[in-house]
Amino acid sequence: MASVDPDMELAWDQVIDPMLWVAPAPAEALEHIAKIDTSDAAMEPWIGPGASMKLKSFGHDVTGTGVHFLLTRKGTTVHTDKAYTRFSHQLVLRNDGNRIRGLPRYDSENPNDWHPPIVPGMMYCLDTHSPHQGIGDPRIAPKPGSKAVLAVDRDQPLELEEAWALIRPVLIAHQQFQDLGDPEAVRSKTTAPRWKDPA
Repeated sequence: MASVDPDMELAWDQVIDPMLWVAPAPAEALEHIAKIDTSDAAMEPWIGPGASMKLKSFGHDVTGTGVHFLLTRKGTTVHTDKAYTRFSHQLVLRNDGNRIRGLPRYDSENPNDWHPPIVPGMMYCLDTHSPHQGIGDPRIAPKPGSKAVLAVDRDQPLELEEAWALIRPVLIAHQQFQDLGDPEAVRSKTTAPRWKDPA
């Protein structure tokens, strides 16, 4: 994550709205999401104690497909993730009041202009090379809190069905955070590996 100046000018290959699509996952997702422990107690070993802003991703090399967990607390600064694969496809497991926007100057004050609330069971495709920020979504909660997703990154945007086909096997195995990594190792890392599709 590389913080950027909120007043920056977009590059030719960056977009105003980094959320390329937002849609509900198939109905079975909620049944399996309920079996993954995303409580504060489960997340704390990975992101540490306290209430400060945090972001950690892990498990990229464990699943064989690059599906991994991504945990955040209190949103993020405006940033880009150019060191990582560009398009992140995410299934929301927990969201205590966060949404994603691009540069602040392009954000509307009208919630009707925002993407649909990204509550558990929703999926989205995020262009991580374009500026984006996790901020509060008052439609979900008064203040931004913690968020947990299962994600899979690719060099090209996938359709929902393609992303779901990759995420589903990890989800239905009811993988817990500890199944995809060691919390001490994750907390000490500042970056996650760039997963490359062997195909």
